[in-house]
Amino acid sequence: MKTAGKLLNILFFSFLILIMIPGCTNMDRTGLQPSTGGTNELLVVTNDEATWKGRVGETISQFFGQEVPGLPQPESRFNMAHIPEDNLSKMLRIHHNVFIVDINDKYEEAILETKSDFWSSPQRVVKITVPSEEAFYKEFDENKEAFLELFNANERRRVNLAYGAIEDFKITKMLNEKYDLNILIPKSFYVATQEDNFVWIRREAERFSQAIMIYTYPYTDTVTFNYKRIIEIRDSISKKHIPGPSEGSYMKVSMVEPPVVKTFDFNGNYAVETRGLWDLEGDFMGGPFINYTLIDQRHNRVVTLDGYVYNPSQEKRDLIRQLESLIYTLSFPNEEESNLAKK
Repeated sequence: MKTAGKLLNILFFSFLILIMIPGCTNMDRTGLQPSTGGTNELLVVTNDEATWKGRVGETISQFFGQEVPGLPQPESRFNMAHIPEDNLSKMLRIHHNVFIVDINDKYEEAILETKSDFWSSPQRVVKITVPSEEAFYKEFDENKEAFLELFNANERRRVNLAYGAIEDFKITKMLNEKYDLNILIPKSFYVATQEDNFVWIRREAERFSQAIMIYTYPYTDTVTFNYKRIIEIRDSISKKHIPGPSEGSYMKVSMVEPPVVKTFDFNGNYAVETRGLWDLEGDFMGGPFINYTLIDQRHNRVVTLDGYVYNPSQEKRDLIRQLESLIYTLSFPNEEESNLAKK
């Protein structure tokens, strides 16, 4: 991502020296506290209340509060809480996502800083220091997508740290041995269907369902990455493997709201992300899905990981985030690891 690259190349100065919060330079860097805050929550810190209630706060709220694409009802990317800088106490600064805006004319130029696990863990702190509001709008506009991805990555990390404590080693071992891939699966999930090039992993809770489909097929050409082709293949897979409760019903992609598609680097692999809605042919269930399609160059195959949620009449953002986080743990074993797994 171009903006992410700009942010990461601008400045990774020592946060310990540059961040202007009282007491932080005396902080013990060992034994960090667990971070606090709700899922997909962002703590915004500004110089004062007036800054937050003005155009600066509106700009921040409009961006981080945008609707998550591919959900059936409006849900914001992040829930935001605000405090003035003077109120950033030891208790509040251990929040897992902290965005600090320092506007002060004593500065001559903009400084962008970011730090992982500064006051707590897991935590992502981003600070933007600028001499004026106009400088803030410029820097924020140029780097906001990178800021967003830093906070998204921290949310995924939080989820996976929690799930890592309850990993189902039986399932992950099976995925490694049978499908030659590594991915974190917690014990709350189970394998519903397993075939040579397809596996359906489900979680059935009292009020909602989550699932991940993993399927592979030979790579032939770049048409693989055409989103219409991705949907076509998904529909063929779900028609075969994901039946509905009524006889003859099955899952398919809903085109009432066209899926949102983007290409990006997925852990070093070119990938296409498709977010959208699914429904049932022949029935009335539905919900959101998120699909990642990428190339496994070792085996010249396409690998697709597709997570979907069913949670009728309830919010679905956090459930989709959980599946996204699990999918992001995907990696391909090297040859030595693959040989060991088969012994």
